[in-house]
Amino acid sequence: MISQRFGENRIIIVENVSYSYTVYNYVSYIRRVMFRRIKSAMIYGLNAQVVDVEVDIGSGLPLFEMSGYLAGEVKEAKERIKVAIRNSGFELKPQRIVVNISPADIRKDGTGFDLPIAIGIMMANGIVKEESLTNSLIIGELSLDGRINAITGILPRVCAAVEQGIEVCYVPLDNLKEASMVSKIKVIGVKSLKEFIDVINGIENIVCENINGNVFDIEQQDDNELDYSDVCGQESAKRATLIAVAGMHNILYVGAPGSGKTMLAKRIPTIMPDLSYQESMELTKVYSVAGKLDKNKPLITKRPFRSPHHNISNSALIGGGTIPKPGEITLAGKGVLFLDEMTEFNTSVIEALRQPLEDKVITIVRVNGAFTYPADCMLTGAINPCKCGYYPDRNLCKCTENEIQRYIGKISQPMWDRFDISVHVEKIGFNDIVEDNNKKETVYTSNNMKEMINKARDIQRNRYKEKKINYNSEMKPQDIKRYCILGSEEKLIMQKAYEKLNLTGRGYHKILKMARTIADLEGSDNIKKEHLFEAISYRSSDGLFRR
Repeated sequence: MISQRFGENRIIIVENVSYSYTVYNYVSYIRRVMFRRIKSAMIYGLNAQVVDVEVDIGSGLPLFEMSGYLAGEVKEAKERIKVAIRNSGFELKPQRIVVNISPADIRKDGTGFDLPIAIGIMMANGIVKEESLTNSLIIGELSLDGRINAITGILPRVCAAVEQGIEVCYVPLDNLKEASMVSKIKVIGVKSLKEFIDVINGIENIVCENINGNVFDIEQQDDNELDYSDVCGQESAKRATLIAVAGMHNILYVGAPGSGKTMLAKRIPTIMPDLSYQESMELTKVYSVAGKLDKNKPLITKRPFRSPHHNISNSALIGGGTIPKPGEITLAGKGVLFLDEMTEFNTSVIEALRQPLEDKVITIVRVNGAFTYPADCMLTGAINPCKCGYYPDRNLCKCTENEIQRYIGKISQPMWDRFDISVHVEKIGFNDIVEDNNKKETVYTSNNMKEMINKARDIQRNRYKEKKINYNSEMKPQDIKRYCILGSEEKLIMQKAYEKLNLTGRGYHKILKMARTIADLEGSDNIKKEHLFEAISYRSSDGLFRR
C-alpha cells in the first residue's frame, strides 16, 4: 500500500486501485465554532480577580462537566443553567458541554458564574452574537425561570474589570446602583436571561450612566438625630470622648447602670469627621463582600457603628469561617466597634482583638490561602465596675473585694492596655437631669465637638503628610520621639507617673499620644504639663477598679 498526501487530499493505492477521500481538520473546526471564552470575576478576600469562563461543546454522549477548583454552589450551577435556558424559550440539542473556569489553582465560590456560563453555551451554539461581547465582563446568578438575581461583592468585581481595561460590565438589575458607582466603565443592568440576549443581539438597548458623585453628595447631607446635647451632665466623660475621637484613641466607659455609657458611645459617629469619597468606597467594598449592603443605598457614606451582642463568636467578631468573610471589627472600619457589657463577652473572644487592635489588620489563614482584612476602627467599651454595678458607692454596692476583682478580672491586663482612655462615668444627679431638660445649650454638642475635632485632625494631617499616619494613635515609637518632645519638667512628671502607675512601655507611649492629641485640641505646638496631667488621669482612673 502506497499513501501520499497532496494538500487536503490523501491518495491511497492498494493493488493498483486508487481511492481518494478528503481529510477535514475536525479539531480546528470544533475549536473555531464550538469553543467560547467569557470574562467574569470572582471574590478573593476583599478584592476581586477577573477570570475566564471557557465553554467547549463537542460531539459524543450528552454531558455537562465543570472544572477549575469549584465550590459546591458553583458545581450546582449546571442544573440551574440548563433549566433557566429552557424556561427562557431556548432549546438546546443534547450535546457534550465542558466548562472550565481559569485560573484553576484558585478556589471559586458563589453563584455569580451562572450567567457567563449560560451565555458561553448559547454563544457556542450560535444563539448569541460573539462580537457584541468584545471586551465585556458578565456577572450574575440565574433563577430557574431565567431571572437574573443579585449577588454579593459586585463593587470589587467591577473595580477589577476597570483595572483590566474592560469597557462594558453586565450585572443583575438589582446590583445596578452599586455597580454604577464605579467610573471609567459602562455598566448595563439586566433582569432576565431573555432580556440579556436581546440586548446582546441588538433587539433591546439598555444603557446606564455612572452615578458615583451624585449619590455620595446627597447621602452626606442626611441629618443625624443623635446629639451629645441629649446626654445629661457627664461633662468629664464628654471631654474624654472628644479627646478619644480627635486622636482615634480607644476608650472604655466604666460606670453604674443607667449612667449614660451607651448614650455616650452611640453618639461618637456624630462627631467623627465626614468620610472622604475614597474611604466611602473602601467601606462599601467591605459591606458588598459581606453581603450587608443595602441595594437602595449603593454607597456607605456614614461612619459605621457596630455593636455586636456578647454571645458573638470569634469568627463573627474578627472574621473567618470555612470561606472567610469580614468580621465585625472589619465592618466597623473607619468607625466605631462598641462592646457593651464587655465583661459578659467570652474571654477568648475579647482576647482575639489584641493583635488586630495593635496592627490595624487581621490575617486569616486557611488551606486555600491567606486573607487580610482591615481592622482600622475605634474600639469603645462599656463595663460596670462590679456585678451589681454600684462600686465604689458602698451605700449601694454589697459586692466583696474578691467579687469585684473577679468580675473586672475578666478583662486581662494586656487587653486593658489596648484602651488609651478609661473614664469613670458618674451617676447622674437630679440637678443634671432637670437642667438639661430645661436648657440644651452646652459646650459639648455634637456640632461643637465635631468642629474642634476637625481642627485637631487638620493639624495631624499636616504633621504627618509625609508619613503613612492618619492620626496620633497610629504613631510608632520613632514617631513619638520626633513629635512628642518633652521638656525637663514634663519628663519628671512622666517618670513619676511611670513608677507610681506601674506603666508598661505601651502604657507610657499611649499617654504621650493622648497628650499630643490634647495639645492639638488646644492648638499648642508643644506638649505642656497640663496636657500630660490630663492624659495621665485617663490612664490612672482604672486604679479604682484594678489592684
